[in-house]
Amino acid sequence: MTWPLIDLRTTPHGGRSLFAVQPIAQGTNIFACEAPFAHVIYKDYRREVCAQCFAYAASTSRSIDDSRTWSIRSCRATAETVWFCTDECKVTWESGVIGPLTADVNALLGKAKIATRRNSARDDYDPILPNGPTAQITQDYIDKAWADVEDLVSSRARLSAYCSTMNLEDMELEISRSVASAIVQRYVFDHRLASFAVSSIISTSDPWAEILDLQSSELSNVSVRPYILAAHLRVYAFLCHSLPKHLRLYVPTARYILARDTGNAFGIWDGDSRDEMLGWGLWAGASYFNHSCYPNVKKTRVGRTMHFTTSRSVEIGEELCISYIDTNQTITQRRQDLEDSWFFKCRCQRCQSEEPDEAPPYRCAFLQRRSQVLDVGVCVRT
Repeated sequence: MTWPLIDLRTTPHGGRSLFAVQPIAQGTNIFACEAPFAHVIYKDYRREVCAQCFAYAASTSRSIDDSRTWSIRSCRATAETVWFCTDECKVTWESGVIGPLTADVNALLGKAKIATRRNSARDDYDPILPNGPTAQITQDYIDKAWADVEDLVSSRARLSAYCSTMNLEDMELEISRSVASAIVQRYVFDHRLASFAVSSIISTSDPWAEILDLQSSELSNVSVRPYILAAHLRVYAFLCHSLPKHLRLYVPTARYILARDTGNAFGIWDGDSRDEMLGWGLWAGASYFNHSCYPNVKKTRVGRTMHFTTSRSVEIGEELCISYIDTNQTITQRRQDLEDSWFFKCRCQRCQSEEPDEAPPYRCAFLQRRSQVLDVGVCVRT
C-alpha cells in the first residue's frame, strides 16, 4: 500500500523523518500500520487483553458492572490459553496462522522457563558475559559478547548445561516472547503460510526488510544500560535452547529486533487514557514519525492497527511529528522527561520559543524517542 501524502526524507540534522508532499487538512488519515511485527502483552494482563484486537476488559471506558476479564478463550493441548473479547475476534484469530503458532511457541517458552533452576552464583559470575573490564563499552565489545554466545549455542550440550541453571527472569521471558513473535512472523512470511498487508514506508513487500531499515540503537542503549547486554544474550541463548528446530534458524532475528526495539517500539495502552500499559509492539513504518512538543499528527490504535491523523493543517514540506510525552507539561518537565530517558535536550520549535534566551539551535522537531524504560531496558513510546 502506498501513502501519497507523505514522503520519507533525510533530515538536515541526521536521520530520517516523514514530510508532507502537499498541503494536508486537519483530520486527514495519512498513514496506518495494520499490525505489529513483534509484540508482547504482559503476563498480568493476558486474561484481560483480547489476543486479537488488544481490547482491555478492565478499561475505564467500560461499565463498572462489566467483567474485568474476558470469558471467551482458545484452549489447545499444544498451546497456551489465550482470551478474546468476542467470538468474532476468536474466529479471526483461530482462522489465521500467526496467532495459533505464536501460542504454541509461547507454551514451549513457558515450560522451558519452568525447567530452569536458580543459579546461586549468578550475581557474581555469568559465563555468557565477556571477560575483562567494562568501563568503556564499544561496538567491538558488544560484537565480542555476541560472538561468545554464538559459540556457546553451537554446542547443544554446553547450551543445555547453561540454560539448566540460568534462572531466566520474568521480564527476560517477556522479551523472549516478543522476539519469538517476530520469529514466527518471519517463518510464516518465508514459507508463504499467510498473506501480509505491509503498510510500508520504504516501498517493500517484505516486513522484515522494513524492520532492518530502522535505525539500530544497540551501542547507545548498552552504553547507557550495560546490564541489558546480559539480558539480551540470555534471551538469545534461551530461545536457541527452547524453540523447535524449524524456528531455531530464525533466532538470529533476536539481535536485530533487540537492537531496534528501543526507541522504535510503541506501548500498547488502555485507549487514550494511558492509565495502563498492557505491553508493547513494534510497528515498523510508524517508527519514522519523529517527536515534537507541538505535534501535528495524532496516533490512535484501533485493534491491532496504528492510525496516524493530522491534528492540525500541515503545509507542503512540513515535517510530520507526533509527541512521545505529555505536552501539557512545562518545558522543564518535558525536557526532563526526555533527558531522563534519552539524555538529550529537546530543541523543537516550541521549546525554542519558550526559552528565547537560549542560543538558537538547528530547526528540527526531532529529539530522540520518548521511552518508558522497563526492567531490562526496553524503551517504548507512549
